[in-house]
Amino acid sequence: MKKLQDEIKTIEGVIKNIDSKKEKNMGEILSLQAKIRSREKLIKNISNQVSDLDETIAQTEGDIEDKQTQVEKMKADYASMLRKTYQNLSVQNQAAFILSSTSFYDALVRYNYLLKVAEYRREQAKAIQKAIGELQDKKDDLQQSKDQKMSLLQQQTAQKGSLEKEKKEKDAAVAVLQEKEKKLMAAAVEKNKAAQQLNKKIQNIIEEEIKQAKKKAEEQAKKNKSNTTSVSVSKKTNETMPLSPAEQALSKDFSSNKGKLPWPVERGHVIGQFGKHPHAVLKGVMVENNGVDIKTVSGADAKAVFGGTVVSVFFLPTTQNCVIVKHGEYFTVYSNIETVAVKTNQTIGVKQSLGSLHTDKNEDVTKVHLEIWKGKDKMDPEQWLAGN
Repeated sequence: MKKLQDEIKTIEGVIKNIDSKKEKNMGEILSLQAKIRSREKLIKNISNQVSDLDETIAQTEGDIEDKQTQVEKMKADYASMLRKTYQNLSVQNQAAFILSSTSFYDALVRYNYLLKVAEYRREQAKAIQKAIGELQDKKDDLQQSKDQKMSLLQQQTAQKGSLEKEKKEKDAAVAVLQEKEKKLMAAAVEKNKAAQQLNKKIQNIIEEEIKQAKKKAEEQAKKNKSNTTSVSVSKKTNETMPLSPAEQALSKDFSSNKGKLPWPVERGHVIGQFGKHPHAVLKGVMVENNGVDIKTVSGADAKAVFGGTVVSVFFLPTTQNCVIVKHGEYFTVYSNIETVAVKTNQTIGVKQSLGSLHTDKNEDVTKVHLEIWKGKDKMDPEQWLAGN
């Protein structure tokens, strides 16, 4: 919940900076959308906590009822025992009970019996006191859970109010931009073409990498027919791409870090999600994204999310410079880089700078476009990044 609250504060800072420029743009709308998504996640998170507390409260109330029944029964049994003891063995009766013994041994047995009765009474009294203490602890726990629930419900109400306000703010910004529909439509068409062009280029590069890997494996197999274990096809990963033992280990390491990879920028939030989505402004227009777009601050660098080898650096006018890094059978793709800081065949480490990002002056957006591929298959980067 803390991470979502921090994320919302970061986006609010970005929006405030945009607001100071007065003119509405796509950058503001995309940030508002991201803020709304984070707010909805936060509300869902709070709702889940409230549901968990409801279960805890119900369980605790059941425990209290059982414990109260147990305490009442223990008290009743203890009272009954005391009545019978005092009826049969008053102080005078106890003395007579011992003195009427037929022998010293019999007197000793009777004396020990009376000691045990007294000890049993003390133990029963302690047990009752312990049960009463446990009952009070349960009641304290119940009150604490109810207080937490009330606090969460108040937070939820406040968050829902903020959400409604943000949705209205976004709708107002969208209405302003819809007046520029022709311009936005042209920009959307251009972006879809750019995405297709980038996708084709990436596919070709990855296919060439797979082709070269197969060729290398075949050559190695011919050189050493008696020992083909030095270069083999990974059965657990991608059968179309032969991997050396080192590459298989790197693939396994990359895969094990799903949900834990660092973000490709120091500060940022997702403004473009993976897959097909309705356009933020244009009705009936769908946008397809092969990765995620992460908005950041002007002048920021793109950083590698994992160690690997740079297999390609290329430039496209619509998407700026693109860097592709290989991690065994996995590939990470970073585009919208204005000035590149790495070169092909260079081995790089996690969080190493790949170059400074480009800022779109029209949309007032500095972003990195990140894609993750497993062989020829595209993955949703948000599922791989830490905190998702």
